[in-house]
Amino acid sequence: MGGMTSRERGEGMGPTDEQLQEAMGDLVSLRRDLHRHPELGLQLPWTQQRLLAELEPLGLETTLGKSSTSITAVIRGKRRGRSVLLRADMDALPVQEDPALEFASEEAGRMHACGHDLHMAALIGAARWLHARRDELEGDVVLMLQPGEEGYDGAGRMISEGVLEAAGQRVEAAYGLHVISGPVPAGLIATKAGPVMSASDGLIVTVHGRGGHGSSPHRAADPVPVMGR
Repeated sequence: MGGMTSRERGEGMGPTDEQLQEAMGDLVSLRRDLHRHPELGLQLPWTQQRLLAELEPLGLETTLGKSSTSITAVIRGKRRGRSVLLRADMDALPVQEDPALEFASEEAGRMHACGHDLHMAALIGAARWLHARRDELEGDVVLMLQPGEEGYDGAGRMISEGVLEAAGQRVEAAYGLHVISGPVPAGLIATKAGPVMSASDGLIVTVHGRGGHGSSPHRAADPVPVMGR
């Protein structure tokens, strides 16, 4: 991790506990820095530049979004094979944070309240690890850093701009983790077949009524009982 080459690591060997701890500390610092500087919607210039600075030492094929501040990067495996995609969302929520934490949001009315700061840091960690072991990869990995997850169709914009074909062939699978607190113990990854996380949507109903007199309610079309259901 953190720029370690396969030669330094030793062929076929994983990182040592010391190397893992060092890499983890760096990612924690990154996550806290991202948490201090939350941005909303599709245009996240500070966040984009911060993440590009993390990716630059890896020398990846990088493409920036045209309609948003998205980032697409490709890790090329040494051997030819299928392509997969790893995705993290970048935007924050319009929430005021309690400034008690030392790394609390420095932007009034904005907060990474949905874990996207952790998602970004985790994807940077995955990018470093996969890049360090690219000689062992059979195929390519597309990194998708997506703005506008909180109601702005950021994923749709990136798809229309070609994120799924960024490696030269369409990815065959896409993976994205979401941090959750409470029901799942720390350190455990959980999934299942079918939908996993919740989503929100809007429903607009228009009720047309007809006024009348209280003495003849049967001659009116009162919308109140309908709306009350």
